[in-house]
Amino acid sequence: MQDTKYILEKTEDGSISFINTEFNESYHSIIGAYKEALHKHVLACKIEELTLNRVKDPSNREPIKILDVCFGLGYNSGVAMEKIWEINPDQEIEIIGLESDLGIIQKISELEISENYENVHKILTSLSKDVHKSEQDQEFLEFKDKNINIKVLIDDARNSVKSLAKNYFDAVFFDPFSPKSCPVLWTEEFIKDVVSSAKAGAYISTYSSSRLAKDGFKNAACELFEGPKLNRRNGGVLARKN
Repeated sequence: MQDTKYILEKTEDGSISFINTEFNESYHSIIGAYKEALHKHVLACKIEELTLNRVKDPSNREPIKILDVCFGLGYNSGVAMEKIWEINPDQEIEIIGLESDLGIIQKISELEISENYENVHKILTSLSKDVHKSEQDQEFLEFKDKNINIKVLIDDARNSVKSLAKNYFDAVFFDPFSPKSCPVLWTEEFIKDVVSSAKAGAYISTYSSSRLAKDGFKNAACELFEGPKLNRRNGGVLARKN
């Protein structure tokens, strides 16, 4: 039977995304799935700066910890891994993803990727092979290797966010469908739960410039900036936890 929930879409930078017909939205801007992940999330959250700071301070052996809200096709986490390892191939990374839809993660294997993204793509593809269950009966995906630990919690993000440690993540990629299509993931309550999991000073990136996004992060005690515009009139909200 043909899968009609996801429609393949090639973006302008050559990277592949999908349109979700249930939400009637693409997972990425047409300007480029890879480009959007790089500029709106990875660079906006100062991932390269975090990595360089670890290099300058050899006594800091902690992994770089990233929360990826609405993991989807994994581009945000994948590009972060790529950029971190370009600077320091030995840097340990820990990623927690929140995603309710296992089906979109299984579409990662269908992506056409560039040569520089190949190793990361193999990791993300292998992630979806086995679904595990926690003692609390929560489904999750996991991949572990020498310097990478990825765990994606398969559940409504409003539930799984409450299981996360507080003041833990160095950066947060906040990437739900739009407030119009998925308002439940733009409420003040959910945004406060997400922000509480970030360390003080951590950046939280999103593509949305909506009033819901601005009010949500402001009321979660964040300082607000404008993220990269990427040919749009306004850049998305870039928040920093105070």
